[in-house]
Amino acid sequence: MLMIKFIHCADLHLDAPFKLNHYVSDAIMGDIRKSSFESFRRLVTDAINLKVDFILIAGDMFDSRNQSLWTMVFLKEQFERLQDAHIFVYIIRGEADNMKYSRIKWPANVVVFGEQVETYEFITKEGNVVYIHGFSYKEHTSYENKLEQYPTNQVDSSIHIGMLHGTFVKHQTENPLTEFSQEELNEKLYHYWALGHIHERRLISELPHIHYPGNIQGSNIGELGKKGYLLVEGDHVSMDVVFVPTQYIRFEKAELTLTDTGKNAIYQDLTDFKNEQRKYGKCIYQVRLVNDSEQLINQSMLEELLTLVQQYETHEQNFIWIDQLTLSQQHDVTTLNQEFDSDSLNDERLYSEALSPLYHDQTFSRFLDNFETFDKKELLDIGERRIKGRMRDDG
Repeated sequence: MLMIKFIHCADLHLDAPFKLNHYVSDAIMGDIRKSSFESFRRLVTDAINLKVDFILIAGDMFDSRNQSLWTMVFLKEQFERLQDAHIFVYIIRGEADNMKYSRIKWPANVVVFGEQVETYEFITKEGNVVYIHGFSYKEHTSYENKLEQYPTNQVDSSIHIGMLHGTFVKHQTENPLTEFSQEELNEKLYHYWALGHIHERRLISELPHIHYPGNIQGSNIGELGKKGYLLVEGDHVSMDVVFVPTQYIRFEKAELTLTDTGKNAIYQDLTDFKNEQRKYGKCIYQVRLVNDSEQLINQSMLEELLTLVQQYETHEQNFIWIDQLTLSQQHDVTTLNQEFDSDSLNDERLYSEALSPLYHDQTFSRFLDNFETFDKKELLDIGERRIKGRMRDDG
């Protein structure tokens, strides 16, 4: 019986910059810079130890904002490790992979799909056949849907795998790329679809298997939790798919309910929280403090506490970096949003005019996310709380 074992990964975004709210120490920055590389190195080590047949990389090996020759040299070294272990690598280029691949010659075990749909035949050690289908994007601005060009499985004992970098039609995303439906994929009668582009691990279907593995290393607070690859093992009848984490640094959110509003008590709560989480590895947190007391906490104390807890992490090997510390106070009622009628809140022109100075500022704009994704009411509430906090501090 034909048995195969392979790794499905995507969205490596090697050397992608992190989006943080505060400067970090040189030691932590060093870990951040190598995080995506270390995650992929772990994946390669796992592939060798597990003796997989091949690795599928479903797009976006590189990061469009931060590409370098060093990244390609690193990849070449890792691919050579796989070549020594007789493991093949099949790659489709995604929208971030606009670097010229001709700058470096990949080892013979690496197959990069072209701009048209192609099929590669993989022969197992037992002489059985696996067909791998896919295509690469040529340009960042051209996302032609080429699903019709994928050949249909004629149903025999061979295994058919499709690789595709794109967007499942039910997913909401800023950059849709090639859109597809489950029905379109089902029509090809493949055993496994290796998808890429969505940075969150998602199961679309188990019959046939259609999976997004997510990215291998988060780079902002919107990419929470464990990141890694999917290990797939099976035959043309059934397959087992298991997620394996490889992230070097995690992003997480947490909520702490305070029992005391004193500065020392809050600092101790935060310290206890960090020490409890440290055993799980390096992590960057967004922490929300919940104050149910009538005694309100002012903004200046919050900023002092954040500085203190960050200073302690400067040289910690398993750092727990609190990048953002927010406060929810039950008795701090916000009313500013009630001053705006629904037409004003939904007026995109007013919204854009209010935020445009920030987005046109060269210093701040590179740290800002797309403002179209923000919740306007939440922005007003946060702004009102901060203004009130400043007023209490000044008083």
